[in-house]
Order: sequence, then structure tokens, then C-alpha cells
Amino acid sequence: MPKLSSHATLTSLLETINHTFGAQLSWMMMQDDTGQPQFVSAGELTCHPLEINGFIASQLLQRHPRSWQIIGWKENTGTLIFPPGHPGHHQLQCGVLCKMAPHQHGYFFLGFTQPQSTLTVLKEVVIILVEKLKDFVTGLVARERTAKEMQRVIAQYKTLFERAPVLMNSFDRSSRCVLWNAECEKVFGWTMAEINAHADPLALFYSDPEVRRRVHESVNTTPLNDMYEWHPVRRDGMQLTILWSNISLPDGSILNIGLDITARKKVERQLEMKATTDDLTRCLNRFAILQQIAAALEVSQRQEIDSHFSVLMFDLDFFKQINDQWGHLVGDTALVHFCDCLRGLIPPGSALGRVGGEEFLLLLPKTRSDAAVRLSTRLRRALSITPLNVGSRRLTLSFSAGVVEVSDKQHDTSSLLISADKALYDAKRAGRGKTIVAVDYL
Repeated sequence: MPKLSSHATLTSLLETINHTFGAQLSWMMMQDDTGQPQFVSAGELTCHPLEINGFIASQLLQRHPRSWQIIGWKENTGTLIFPPGHPGHHQLQCGVLCKMAPHQHGYFFLGFTQPQSTLTVLKEVVIILVEKLKDFVTGLVARERTAKEMQRVIAQYKTLFERAPVLMNSFDRSSRCVLWNAECEKVFGWTMAEINAHADPLALFYSDPEVRRRVHESVNTTPLNDMYEWHPVRRDGMQLTILWSNISLPDGSILNIGLDITARKKVERQLEMKATTDDLTRCLNRFAILQQIAAALEVSQRQEIDSHFSVLMFDLDFFKQINDQWGHLVGDTALVHFCDCLRGLIPPGSALGRVGGEEFLLLLPKTRSDAAVRLSTRLRRALSITPLNVGSRRLTLSFSAGVVEVSDKQHDTSSLLISADKALYDAKRAGRGKTIVAVDYL
């Protein structure tokens, strides 16, 4: 009886049997779960599954399946299995074919190139051998089946990892990349080999050391299970917006799964801008500028330091005449020209919005009314120096303005706008081209 190992394969098992009995050929034919034959062969002679299928079929035609368990041939066995051109056709002499246990649906064959005088004894030995081997073979087949299933599952997961339309990667504790799927390479433009050639791979994506430290923690020691927004840089220098989540695996490593939402964020910003921006002048629209003023009022009412501000309400003088004389296209160009000149003068943090046809509001944080008046004076000078060119003609724009200064008193948006509008009306009534401060609002 050959020594059996729990790590043996069917092929190594047959080789051990051949060596023990001095055989030149042994094979097993079994059916798997799907009914397909599984063939394993070992020995100096080689045979093909088609040859074995034909051999077994011929024996089944000659004998009723239930009428035999084992068959032996003293000589010329090769002529029953191999075609005339095959070396085994003449070399294989003695052979024994044994049916394995019914639930295994298989056959075991042992063949010799020399005639065996003790064929009866050999048949008894083979029966005992098959009986002893049945549990081992059953377990071995099950293990091989499990191994094949594991290989199939691994292949599926490998395909999923490589082809999934999501970012999947992993870094070890020294920040070396150990997993990097095709989507990562597509989005970031780096191969895994190129990343690992860098002294600090994470520095390719995050230049800020503090951000890099937090990323290192998330992918190594302190995973973030929820989706968090990060802004890595891809190979061409473009900053991306990625939602990352970190999954702890059983072996202690961390798998990083990400979604590239750069395009979505761009669309969201465009929609947000469209919802808050005047299409013609690119200023804030009425809703957005009034929100900004309301927020400034809320800060002012809490009497925070430097919470005072001023609001300028502008109205282009004689704008209807411009439209009537020059046409509405020129009128639109005049509005854009006015805003461009104003944007070149206002300090950072200011907010300019269009609230009507030719009416605009300018929010000036931390600004007193006298500074707001001086700004309007500079604007008039700028409009005078840079008139609007319409073909060979020039159009110098003029405006009237009302100023409201807000400090620490209780106010609301409605009363502020009423005061600014009243001051603007006073400027128009005074002959236009002037700026009036709403004194009653101070």
C-alpha cells in the first residue's frame, strides 16, 4: 500500500502506485459534479482521454454494468486501448480495470509492459487498493474541486478589481503602493511601478505635508469608513475631487475605494454659479446679493468687531435714452462696461449684484460711507477716461448713487434698501451724476 499524503495530487498518487507495483501506466477516470469526465494519468506510457473513453465504452458494451467490478487481461492489453501507431499498442501487455465505488462514478486502471503470471492475485490487490483509496480519492477530488473553485473566485475578483469603474488601491505602512487597479491608472495617469519609483509616493498626489500626513493615517492606521472628499493631483497637474473610503481587510491591510467626482463637482459649481449669477454682467443676481447683505446685517447685529459696512445703490443715468438711441445691444454692452470698470476698483471681499435693468448694489465690508463716496468718485473718473467705444463713436456713461452705512444699530434688509433707494432718488433729483449718503440711516 503506497504512503499517502494529505497534500498529494491525483497525479502524484498514481506515480506512487506505479513505483510501488512496477507498473508502466495507471489512470483514473471519474465524473465531476456536472457529469463531465475527469481524467488523470501517470506512467511511462501516455494515453489520451479519447482513447480511454473508447476503451471504457467498448467494455460497457460487452458487459452489463452490474455484472462486473474488475476485469484483467494477461496479454495484448494495449491493443484494446491504443491505435496501432501508438507505442503502447504493442508494449502494454497486462492490465487490470476496476470500477470504483458507485457514488464516485469512476474507473481505475493499472497496466504493465510485461505479462503478469499472478493476475488473479493482482486483481485482488487492485480491489483492496481501490477500496482503501476511495475515501482518500474522494477527499482529494473534493480538495481539487475546492481549489479550482477558489481559482475561479480569485479570477473573478481579480477581473472585478482590474475592470471595476471605481478607484481601488492599497498602500503598505511605508507608503509603498501594493494594489493599483486600471481605473486608478486611468484617472491619475501613473502606473504602480512609476508610483513606487518615487521616494514618497503619496507626495505625487498631495503636496501639502499636513494633508499627506492625514492621508497616510487614513490608508494605514486610522481608516475612514465613510466617504470623505479629498483633492489629489493627477499626473498633468490637474486637481481632482475624489470621494475616498477605507476598508480594513482581515489581514490588517486597508483597501481604499474611491469615486472620481471631479466632473460632477464642476457641473455643480456651474449650476450654483448660474443660480446666483446674472447672465449678462456676470455679477450676482438679485437673490444672491440680497442674501449677502442679509448675512452682513446679521453679523453687524451681533456687534462683532469690524462688522460695519456700506451699501452703494447705482443707477445708470438716461439708460432708456441709450437703448432708444443706440439700440438694446449697445445698452447691454454699456451695462457690462459699467460693471467691468467697477470691478476694477472695488476691494477684495466686496459683492456686486444686479437688482434690476440698470440698477446695481455694491456691498463694501468694513467700509464707512465717506470711503464709499470716494469709490464712486473714482468710478466716475474711470468711466470718463475709458468711454464705451461703439464703432467710431464713444459713449461716456454716467450714474447716480445712494449710500447707506450700517454699524451697530438694529436694521433689516428691507429698511436698508428703502434708505438706499431714497438716497439714490435724491441724487437723481439733484441733477444726476451724483452720490448721496442716506444720513437718516447712520
